[in-house]
Amino acid sequence: MTHDWNEDLVSYLQDAHAMEEKSLQTLQAAVQVAGDPQLESLYQGHVAETQRHLELLKERLESLDSSRSLLKDLGGRLAAVGVGAGLVAQPDTPAKLLAVAYAFEHFEIASYELLRRVAEKANDYDTVEMVDKILVNERQAVEKLEASYDLALERAAYGAQRA
Repeated sequence: MTHDWNEDLVSYLQDAHAMEEKSLQTLQAAVQVAGDPQLESLYQGHVAETQRHLELLKERLESLDSSRSLLKDLGGRLAAVGVGAGLVAQPDTPAKLLAVAYAFEHFEIASYELLRRVAEKANDYDTVEMVDKILVNERQAVEKLEASYDLALERAAYGAQRA
């Protein structure tokens, strides 16, 4: 009996779509509580990238005669709301928000690396190419976030002094 990698591929693409939905919701909340114009701009830039990733994933799913999983997308949105609500209530929101974003970007990279390998097993090289493009964006986002830690800490300290 042979394994059906194409079936797995659809499931992994749906997972990636739900993951990006969660990221989008979290980033949109991050823009509102960034605490600094530079951090806000960083999150806004990633919102646009995330929207593009969602489009690419939708296109790949449609090319495989499938669609996103509404249940997985809803789960991602609910989780994002929980993360956002927890962070807004804290005085050091800019720093913790950046740390959450940094960690989530690494999760996205790991998930896309796995999706890439499933796509290879399924001989879907269009998906492999799409994932490679997305991985470039995700790794760049990690670098930008990493370079913003000091600014986020400064804003968190400033916010704590005002509280």
